[in-house]
Amino acid sequence: STSNAGSLIDHRMRRSSLGASLSKLFGLGDLESLIDEDNKKNTEANVATTYEDHITDPVFDSRFQPDQMRCLALVAHNHMKPAMKTFVMANKNLLCKFKLTGTNTTMTMLREVFGDDASVKFGPTCTSGPLGGDAELVAIMCTENLGGCIFFQDPMSAHPHAADIECLSRQANVHNVLMMPNPATAYACMESMRIALKDGRAEIIPSFFKTLQSPSVAEYKVRQARVVKRNAGK
Repeated sequence: STSNAGSLIDHRMRRSSLGASLSKLFGLGDLESLIDEDNKKNTEANVATTYEDHITDPVFDSRFQPDQMRCLALVAHNHMKPAMKTFVMANKNLLCKFKLTGTNTTMTMLREVFGDDASVKFGPTCTSGPLGGDAELVAIMCTENLGGCIFFQDPMSAHPHAADIECLSRQANVHNVLMMPNPATAYACMESMRIALKDGRAEIIPSFFKTLQSPSVAEYKVRQARVVKRNAGK
């Protein structure tokens, strides 16, 4: 049942070393408080916290090198930047397998997280979103250099560059690029992406290797061809 599944989520997060981070990412304030209480009790009792490996970010070898794949972009609105850093810390062993791009502040954070690790590959650093960074990512996508985008959008604030945000989201749909617009979606995608790299299954994340398009594009091209034919010779 739904209640049993919910209880299982609570149990596994409370027994995971990443539980506190994930409960914050998912907005589960009550669960975050329970985890804090668990840690406090263990500290007071001078008992080491024992974790189970239900939720982990394992170190693994990728069958693909970063330069063999298109870039993975990370973008976060101002109030979502702490959540993005939490997400990156919880998935750094996977994210470091991709060539990373994104807007200015997020790229600065990524370089802080990965430090001097020469194996981490970075793509272009775009400017801040309101200054055109989202539009720069659209250009990277349309020139077939972007395979996916983790975009933590703030739904509670107005944005001066709303048109650019809409353009990035729309073009991701046009080009059928993997788009992760919130923490829950991004975290769910991490497992599929990990399997794809670990097992060499490019077909799980095809937009990192091939140029895709929305199924609606074919019909659009048919309509455009009719317009061109109708106006030919006028």
